[in-house]
Amino acid sequence: MRSIFASSTPHKRTRNASLCRVSEPALKRTRNETLASGPPRFDEAYIVDQELSIIKGDIYLKIGNTLFPASIQKLRNVEGLFSDLFSIQQPEHVDLIYGLPYCEMYNCSESELRVLLKLIHGFKYVFQRRRTVDDITEFDVEHMLDALLVSSKLDLPGIRIQAKDAIHDFFGSMWNHIMWGKPPPEYPIVALSGYTMSKANAPCILSFRMINVFRECELVYCLPMAYYLAAQQNHNDIMDGVKLPDGSLLELHHTDKKILLKGREMLRSLRRNVTFLWLLEHVGCPKDYVRLHGCTSEAYPKGKGCYDFVFDLYILFYSPISRLLEDRCDALESISFQATEIIKCHLCPECYKYFNGRIIRSLSASWLEIPKIFTGHSWTKLRERQHKIEETWCERLSYV
Repeated sequence: MRSIFASSTPHKRTRNASLCRVSEPALKRTRNETLASGPPRFDEAYIVDQELSIIKGDIYLKIGNTLFPASIQKLRNVEGLFSDLFSIQQPEHVDLIYGLPYCEMYNCSESELRVLLKLIHGFKYVFQRRRTVDDITEFDVEHMLDALLVSSKLDLPGIRIQAKDAIHDFFGSMWNHIMWGKPPPEYPIVALSGYTMSKANAPCILSFRMINVFRECELVYCLPMAYYLAAQQNHNDIMDGVKLPDGSLLELHHTDKKILLKGREMLRSLRRNVTFLWLLEHVGCPKDYVRLHGCTSEAYPKGKGCYDFVFDLYILFYSPISRLLEDRCDALESISFQATEIIKCHLCPECYKYFNGRIIRSLSASWLEIPKIFTGHSWTKLRERQHKIEETWCERLSYV
């Protein structure tokens, strides 16, 4: 997976234990009637978020001294907390900042609120965009995670489903060929955008964040995919955590550490015994090779026959010296388009057709084992659990 990073400003997230009445957003009431007669004297203490300054809003959502312009009508149309809050009669006299009323926002960070308002106001490319030059889809995973978190905390089921679907699209774009039993794609179809973190740190930070967010927001179907990505990371980072761009430390829960360390070993075994099962199955029958595969390698004088080439691959991958199948956990990325092209150049058409089919089936078999490694359940079982959880998302909370 190729990563492409652009600049954005990370923000530290703050959380409350739960969303209760005292943590609801509320329109700020006037402290005395004279304040409503003109602009407050404290206007200059506030700044308008630059990314949302193009919105011609009639209210500010406020976190600290940062103002986020918004349309009351668009907020009212969002099912959940905003619909409940802005559908009720508003007070006649309120404090104003820059001539507009404002609403204090609790239990969410600036980055989460910024993404949320972009979605509500119809901004394009919040989660992904297609690059026409190289036909690659860029995904902003940080935006997806922020949207999932804030919609969960503020009871916004429509936004929550939208963020969940974007995360499914992200994982599907990486592994759709494996899910549906197709050859590896010719070019990387997934890129990441929107981060100040380095390319080296981004996969680690994002995979750890995914685990934490998916747990908090009950995205059980996607947890194995997050675990799989995190299992590829450095052992020390898994145990000690990884530094974020703001200098803070992102750590995993000790339960997740145990799951990842055990999963790393199981992924190595999966890579050896399932993903490359096609090598193990066919090196022990040289006499029957031509009969079994319809090999015509004698008509392909490339120095060695097809069986010899497959046997050389077996030695390369399984030799104690090379250790190509010992130290890596990437059971789903072990066979690329470039690798299948090399194999095609060294095998006769009959053998390539046979082995290409076996490679695809082996990758699909590895995919089916991923959720069992990290959760003990099948994809089907996790999908059923996710469906039941999502039914509860649309049950409206009652605000007393």
